[in-house]
Amino acid sequence: MAPARRRRLSLAVVLTLLLGVLATTALVSSATAAPSAPSAPAAPDDGVSITLTSITTVVDTTTETADGGSDEDGDEPRAEIEGRVTNTGDAAIDRPRIAVAIGRVGPDRQDITAWAGGTNPVGGTAVDDDTGDEARLAPGESDSFSLSVPAEDLLPGRPYGAAPISIQTDEIAVHTFVGVHRTKEYEPLGILWGVPVTLPARADLWSPPGEARSEAWQEVLGEGSALATTIEGGTAKGEIWLVDPWLLPGRAPGVEVAPEAERQVRQDSARDLADALDPDRTMILPEADADVLAAGTSREAADLLRPRLDGAVAAAEEIGAAGTLVWPGDEVLTATGAEVLAGLGTSRPTVAVPRSSLVGVSRTPDAQQRAQDGTALLVTDPELSALAGQIGDGADALLARQRLVADSAAVLGDLPGIARTIAVVPARGSTPDPTGYAAMRAATAQIPWLRPGTLEEDETEAAPPAAGTVQLPETVDDLDLAEDDLGPSVLTPSRVDTLAQGIRARRSFASVRADQDTWEPMIAEAQDELTSARWRHARAEFSTLLTSTRDAVRLTEEDLTVSSGEVNFFAETGRLQITVENHTDVALDNLVVRLEPGSPILRIDSEPEPVAVGPRSRHTVTFQATALAPGRVPVAVSVTDPSGHPLSAEAELRAQVSPTGSWIYWAIGAVALASVAFGTWRSLRRRPAEAGPTSPPQEEPQ
Repeated sequence: MAPARRRRLSLAVVLTLLLGVLATTALVSSATAAPSAPSAPAAPDDGVSITLTSITTVVDTTTETADGGSDEDGDEPRAEIEGRVTNTGDAAIDRPRIAVAIGRVGPDRQDITAWAGGTNPVGGTAVDDDTGDEARLAPGESDSFSLSVPAEDLLPGRPYGAAPISIQTDEIAVHTFVGVHRTKEYEPLGILWGVPVTLPARADLWSPPGEARSEAWQEVLGEGSALATTIEGGTAKGEIWLVDPWLLPGRAPGVEVAPEAERQVRQDSARDLADALDPDRTMILPEADADVLAAGTSREAADLLRPRLDGAVAAAEEIGAAGTLVWPGDEVLTATGAEVLAGLGTSRPTVAVPRSSLVGVSRTPDAQQRAQDGTALLVTDPELSALAGQIGDGADALLARQRLVADSAAVLGDLPGIARTIAVVPARGSTPDPTGYAAMRAATAQIPWLRPGTLEEDETEAAPPAAGTVQLPETVDDLDLAEDDLGPSVLTPSRVDTLAQGIRARRSFASVRADQDTWEPMIAEAQDELTSARWRHARAEFSTLLTSTRDAVRLTEEDLTVSSGEVNFFAETGRLQITVENHTDVALDNLVVRLEPGSPILRIDSEPEPVAVGPRSRHTVTFQATALAPGRVPVAVSVTDPSGHPLSAEAELRAQVSPTGSWIYWAIGAVALASVAFGTWRSLRRRPAEAGPTSPPQEEPQ
């Protein structure tokens, strides 16, 4: 009986412990659900999604402008919110109740970012709710909702700002902001939007000419593309365009010789861009948006990148642009980097850097600053720049606009009594939706405390203070940056060396190609594109393009071959013949063939003129040579361009030399004379033998 009782006791203990754990869990859950402050973001329920389609940007209670709506009795304006709730699951569900609640957000910019990324409902009393017209939602079915929040519930007692709100079901939420404007107790904040007009990091834009390459250009520049949409919108007040000059007419070296389909789309895009630009709102980037700060790694890198900056200066002068701008690939400018720029040319560009790349600067200052060495800076707001880089279209753009309300109010609140202009440039490597980004820029007009900024402030407006002086870090170690944010340049010393060798090889190969005028500009453009800062965020694409350009500028052992093997030279002077075979699809001109004997016993007396070899053809080259002594001589055979740069690997002839010399003629003469003498002697000796022996005459008998 005792063992059975122990088993029953153990079972009772286990049940008691389980009940205790469940009770503790319930207490913890109820405790964490109580606060009304936003909790940590949670993944939305897979069965329901909330999409906002409309929201009041700023509820403005001033008499001049009233952006918010008002009820039928003429009460205080309200924030109006519309959207739809969708059943994203596989089974029908009860249509959830949609409510709007007021949240709480700290004063720092990171608090704004954290709130905007939250997806958990907040506790407390809902300001308004909507139970909808549909009792049930079938899979994929949506129902609209409409919510309204009185201005008096948004930031009570505050003259302006952004109220955090949560549009939510019991399970999921969308966090955003609504602006509030009651009184003007500030100097309006200028905002200058940077609009990058550059190519994406795609190696297929520079692949061998053909249908695939033309299609790539159509995708990038053709109707409906991101760049075409941006250009079509044109420049507006409060914007500054950052333009790669190779997208302007007549600037890119490869356009005129490109295949017809590619040439047409690039020329059309260039014309549209030139028509859309306002020179006073345009800053020119280095050609190909080159990573010019990498010039500090070596003299060869500086020689490679200096022309890209010189090209920007020439393009800016040609169109009368506001100036030139360097946009660092890692968005950092150190004191050393400023020295590198100063050494690249007489005209020093402005450099775009975020506030986070400056030493001792916690608040975004006026956009126009100078470093301690005099370098002009365009200081950008990192939070808004990151937001601009991530923007999509539709509902995403709507939420980004409301983030702009909150972030701009926070920036304004730092120094509300001082007129400033801040700059926003989408983060490096980002690809904002052009329509969404345009909508975000246009929202400046809907936010009462914002005004369009310019590089040259209008005297009729509240002008900002003169550009201040800020401190650049000596090295990136002086900044509190994450390792992943640095984005080291792809232009390492070894790659710069590879690229420089490729440029030299291109020039050499071009000098012997019959299609030099069409081939070289396209290869040169691709090689110069490899200097771009955009490859920091597309390293695999960079490697693909580097490999393809390297292969395109060199002849392999199979492309161009010359004679090799054994040859006999049995003469004092004579001819050596070398066969050059061209296995490529293009004619090669001005090929210089050289023979270099490995011993002085064989001398090359004359070198032939440069030769031409047609595609898939061969040509025989004749050399005059002299043998000075017998022996075996290795002869190196090379093919070079007119400047002496080798075009193919050297071949080797192994010549067996056996010179005859002048003694051979004396020997031949001696042999001939001996032969004649011997023949004469034999002839004289043969005659007596033929006559027979002679006998003395006999006397006649008496």
